[in-house]
Amino acid sequence: MNVGRYPLLLVVSTGRYHASAFTAAAPRPFALANRPSGERTATRPSHGLAALPTADEVSTDDFMKQLGHASNIIPLLHPAGDDNEVESTSLLEVLSRQFGHSDGVRGFFAVYLTSPESLTKEEVPTILAEAVLGADPKVMVPLACMNVVMPTAMRTIHQDAELRECASKTASNGKRILRLLKGKEDVVRNCRAIRRVCRGSGGDFEENTSKDLIEYWEKFFVNYKYKGEQKDDIMMVVSEFC
Repeated sequence: MNVGRYPLLLVVSTGRYHASAFTAAAPRPFALANRPSGERTATRPSHGLAALPTADEVSTDDFMKQLGHASNIIPLLHPAGDDNEVESTSLLEVLSRQFGHSDGVRGFFAVYLTSPESLTKEEVPTILAEAVLGADPKVMVPLACMNVVMPTAMRTIHQDAELRECASKTASNGKRILRLLKGKEDVVRNCRAIRRVCRGSGGDFEENTSKDLIEYWEKFFVNYKYKGEQKDDIMMVVSEFC
């Protein structure tokens, strides 16, 4: 994976989504826009799910389009009224297909982790939890780890109190998702590698820690310029999953 293409962290301000790309390059803004209707050719589900993207769209569309798909999916995960079996099945199919590739996972969680719906709920929706657990861990786990690491680091990087609070809430949401996978071998191996990077080369080499993973996370930390205080905070957080 290219560490320069990792998830965008969103912050919520005055009820609207704003985004910054925490990459080595300068941040670039984006709009959460839906795909133009003229480009949609597949038949859409009925039963009140007209806004739901198709399984084909979430399977093949690029990262920027996945952001728009996520903004349509998320409200359906937190319905105001009673959901029905047909809707649940449709949502699970779409989410499962979206989580089948990196752009889909990144696009969904870039929006979800700071969405008003997720910030006001303590529990992960059942359908979302099922889709996360059913995803390929080689795709899901590194990104789920990043969705904890990145906002945790931003808590100390941000100087503005509101942004720090938003980063803390995003980190808490990221941990809820990662806890769904807690105990899985890929989670343990990635989090041990992250902890090793945070400790530095003087730390003991932990059992079941891949040197390739350590190098992978070292490059990630260098890319985002995480240093002392950020590493201390990240190590404390990921130790829960080691």
